[in-house]
Amino acid sequence: MTSPTSPQPESAAPGTTPPADPDDGSGYPRLTRLFPPSLVAARMPGIGRWSPVPPPADRRWRAIGDDTRTRVLGAASASLGLPWPGLPASLFARFARDGDRSGYQGPVFARRARLARAVLATAVTAGTTGNTDAFTDEVMDGVWALCEETTWAWPAHDFRVLGPRHGLLADPGRPTLDLGASGTAVLLALTDTLVGDQLDRHDPLVRRRLRQEVSTRVLLPYLERDEWGWYDGSTAKLNNWNPWIHSELLLATALTEESDERRAALVCRILQGLENYLRAHPRDGGCDEGPHYWWRAGASLFECLETLTSLLGTDAGVFGHPLIRAMARYPVSTWIGDGWAVNFADGPARPRETAPALLHRFGRRTGQPEVSAHARALREPDEALPLHDEPFDLRRALDDLLDTEWHGAPPAAFPLPGHTWLPDTQVLVARAEPGSARGLLVAAKGGHNDESHNHNDVGSFIIAVDAQPLVIDAGVGTYRRETFNENRYGIWSMTSEYHNVPVVNGFGQPPGARFRSGAVAARRGPDADELTCDLAAAYPPEAGLETWSRTVRLVRGAGERVEVADAWRCRTPPASLALHFLVSGTVTIGPDGTATVVRPAGRGLRLSWDSTAFAAEAETIPLTDPAFTRVWGPAIHRLVLTARRPASEGGHTVEARPLET
Repeated sequence: MTSPTSPQPESAAPGTTPPADPDDGSGYPRLTRLFPPSLVAARMPGIGRWSPVPPPADRRWRAIGDDTRTRVLGAASASLGLPWPGLPASLFARFARDGDRSGYQGPVFARRARLARAVLATAVTAGTTGNTDAFTDEVMDGVWALCEETTWAWPAHDFRVLGPRHGLLADPGRPTLDLGASGTAVLLALTDTLVGDQLDRHDPLVRRRLRQEVSTRVLLPYLERDEWGWYDGSTAKLNNWNPWIHSELLLATALTEESDERRAALVCRILQGLENYLRAHPRDGGCDEGPHYWWRAGASLFECLETLTSLLGTDAGVFGHPLIRAMARYPVSTWIGDGWAVNFADGPARPRETAPALLHRFGRRTGQPEVSAHARALREPDEALPLHDEPFDLRRALDDLLDTEWHGAPPAAFPLPGHTWLPDTQVLVARAEPGSARGLLVAAKGGHNDESHNHNDVGSFIIAVDAQPLVIDAGVGTYRRETFNENRYGIWSMTSEYHNVPVVNGFGQPPGARFRSGAVAARRGPDADELTCDLAAAYPPEAGLETWSRTVRLVRGAGERVEVADAWRCRTPPASLALHFLVSGTVTIGPDGTATVVRPAGRGLRLSWDSTAFAAEAETIPLTDPAFTRVWGPAIHRLVLTARRPASEGGHTVEARPLET
């Protein structure tokens, strides 16, 4: 959020503050030492003395452009007088009954987006002759509607629904603190700081109830109960939930909690929770959930640090810590171009819900111009607030709207680094022409099969031509009950058979941390970059593998190409052995050990292999799920190379070269 200027911790500029023993050699910033309880108690402002946004009477609201103001008022006016979307119990119960979560979440998002638009409209019309009273009534209706809901948690996360008795409905006496609950709390907290005075003039009960519900449903359960696996990793892997929820808890605490003692206790607990997350985070700054989730993982962590340092009046050098700086670079490192990103794990190949203004601030605070340049390149020329998006993130919309430095920053080109190696995440990204989207890009991974939002994909890779992925990771479909229960790996897109890895003796890779890559090594040179790893341990014993060494290599220059070189040794000759390649575009298999992958416009890809050793066939995978079709269209394809005479020991190389139009 917008905050007072604080010294940049790692910069050559005068007056900066160096890191103050930020990690004690542990490799991550020890937030509980940088911001100890004594500092929190001494510096935490009382309620009403701090806000992340200026009050509506502030001149900065008047500086908002007329076009934006008109759009805000139009979006909020469109729903005036309409009934609020209903949330019947039977809609919540659908998740338990048939696994559908969208039916309930849709009206939940619509309610919150409607309230957020009304809050914005009230703020931009404050002190004018506009329709302020109508918007304030709309805010009052929205606040009351949310306070009347039985639960703020989504059914897919509710403890009672997921518990051993598999209830249909939530228990209001024992609220679940999930992304839905924290998101509602921060929306109400921002409503309080922006429209609370106007609500008080209507009836002080509205604001009083708002604060009571945030406390009862969110802040007190967080403070008093120790059953949140996302807090410490005790019952779930630490992932984006931790910084995402904490970023919202911080604002809810600062803007709605009236007790000074409880405010300090909440902030200290949040600091410990964030430290838990950082302790488990890869030191290379990588996000094993992929670029899509980074916008709620690394980006949310930045929001936490930004809020903390503004609240407490010191950054304690945290933005100069190597891990924090590395986390800021991740979106730059995994960008393919033209809206595409390296999408290992859950998440689409075309990330949604990016926040360029936030990334711009992250680059500024960490002193990394290339990060801020990437953010400026992400900004669309006619960028406007996503007022009709559902969910609509009021916090990030306010950040964007009121960041004058962001709006004054000139356009920039994407940095497009030529080489990135993340040794802890075990991901290599290399492009043929650094600084240019033209030519080949390859991304390859090692890792293991118990990563956050895991797919069974040890040794998989992506190949793009001119910023268009053609050998792909399909991503993930619409979330349902099966996505996160014991049936996850019955979903085709999660399995290794639908990733670019071998199938041996009919066996793909199982899930689990013990199924992992070995002997991982990345090599970098002016003419070639490569990743080598042994895939044998990623397969079950029934596959019969002793070793499977895979090298994915990008060769630059006149013979620009990607090589995927495999060398294997099995205990006995396998009954079958196949290499899989998931591709987007039209696939045509030639008679001479080649296949072409072409798209409607632009260059395609030519794949080649030893046709005396491997037979080829292409399978069509029809797509109907909107999560897939909005990225890939109605179908993708799987190219299967099957060994004609599988031997206990062998080797083979597949080459991929740009196909000129």
